[in-house]
Amino acid sequence: MNLDNAIKGRRSIRKYKATDVPDSAIGQILDLARYTPSSMNGQPWHFIVVRDNVTKKLIAEVKNRHCPPEKRAYRADFIEDAPVLIVVCVNIEKSYGREIENGVLAAATIMLAAYSRGLGSVYLSAYNREKPELEEEIKGILSIPGDYKPVTIIPLGYPDEIPDEKKLKPQEEIVHYEKF
Repeated sequence: MNLDNAIKGRRSIRKYKATDVPDSAIGQILDLARYTPSSMNGQPWHFIVVRDNVTKKLIAEVKNRHCPPEKRAYRADFIEDAPVLIVVCVNIEKSYGREIENGVLAAATIMLAAYSRGLGSVYLSAYNREKPELEEEIKGILSIPGDYKPVTIIPLGYPDEIPDEKKLKPQEEIVHYEKF
């Protein structure tokens, strides 16, 4: 699959088939993630692959507990049904003040690489600037050291749904030349 097709075809998947994702596929995806650009080439990423059902349930409970009432449609119950979670963490010191940016770039690489292999995924934040306890609880569940920041949780599996095509703003509305 070429990159254009992966970018245009990827969707946020929240329903997965009960089919295991081979370790070889996860290995290929995470190998590609190593090539992600990073601030000052710090390569600050660490990836935690979670398959354990108890751990997935704990993460879902934490995410749901910190989900604001107005965003209940985005509850994380489905995390438990994903065959795999990939938690993207970054070394704070090696991120040069760009922890979020470095983690999000790696997450995008992972999600596109997964899609190109027939896997679905969705981006879930592992932090909340207004609720630091979310990040601390995730760190506790996954034994993440203090000098690392969990940035995103990516549920991953074979899709059991086909979401509608994305409704995108026209290019003329969002692209500016020389000045805004």
